[in-house]
Amino acid sequence: MMMNNTARNKVRLYIVEEQEIFRQAYKAFFPAQQKLELMGIAENEKVELTVAALKMLRINTLLLGTKKLSPEGVEKLEIIRDNDEDVGIVYLSSYYDLKGIKRLREFTKRGAKGCAYLLKQSVDSMNQLTEVIISVAEGRVILDPVVMEGLIDTSESNATILKELTTRELEVLNLMTKGYRNFSIADILCIDLKTVERHINNIYSKIAGTQDSMHPRVAATMQYLRATGQLPVEATER
Repeated sequence: MMMNNTARNKVRLYIVEEQEIFRQAYKAFFPAQQKLELMGIAENEKVELTVAALKMLRINTLLLGTKKLSPEGVEKLEIIRDNDEDVGIVYLSSYYDLKGIKRLREFTKRGAKGCAYLLKQSVDSMNQLTEVIISVAEGRVILDPVVMEGLIDTSESNATILKELTTRELEVLNLMTKGYRNFSIADILCIDLKTVERHINNIYSKIAGTQDSMHPRVAATMQYLRATGQLPVEATER
């Protein structure tokens, strides 16, 4: 039997979540979402079982939830991405340690595609999480502002200037690197367009002036990508 276009375009979601309270919330919410098709929910299973489920169920997006972002958790991401480079990954954790952030930074150097790394307390609603899942399925990369700060703090490149940015400025800059225009950034963050413009001007004044030969938006974007390990240092020196 052939699938109709609506079924074909749905995000086929598989969830591996350590905490039962979140598993119950997902079971209650996601089946009613028209843009998602919940294919299964598992506890903290072995990564081999997750890889097998992704292939068998033809999953295009995985939601992985843990209590802590640790090196072992990032290792799971590496194994999953090695087995299916096209699967979108949403990683949620309650907190992280320094080793986990460093391992995550190495993972992002491999070329992030269709990934989100968020702290659970940063997700305000299930609708917001749904939008994140859909964005990741479309190939976008989303980083929690706190995680971004951690990536910058562990950066070996000369990117300490980004530490001068506020959490909101980091959010704006992250969206700028994804190609969003100012009005789109305002919609996503639910803030006024003039507020976005003010944040961008602050970003320019803090970091973009360090590379006078570039347009400020390009300079700021490259600074951020290099600081979070998504752009090799030599790429900014050509």
